[in-house]
Amino acid sequence: MTVRKGRSVCWVREDGPLTLTVPGADSAYAQGDLLFVLTVSPPALPHRLTVFGRDGMPLAELPPPPGHVFQYLSRHIEAGMSVVCAAEVPAEQWPDWHFGYDSQKRALVRLGPAY
Repeated sequence: MTVRKGRSVCWVREDGPLTLTVPGADSAYAQGDLLFVLTVSPPALPHRLTVFGRDGMPLAELPPPPGHVFQYLSRHIEAGMSVVCAAEVPAEQWPDWHFGYDSQKRALVRLGPAY
């Protein structure tokens, strides 16, 4: 996968590459038939997570969870893709948390602390 900062994401799939124009693209993570892209408006932190389906069509556009800001995409041992978010006020004495994508609810769910 290649991210051209601020412009596009090239997703290499089994049936060939797919290049998506994603203004503000900051980072991306592919998992199965889903592509997750964080976008940013410099100089701010990433502010939106877009989930694309295999055909390149957006399935969901998500803001950070309430009280959090996006930091980066990562891998979580149980959920696969996760987005690490910083709590504006540390929750349970911990500042950074993994959030996973729940495809049924089309929402982010808190998974656990990010180390």
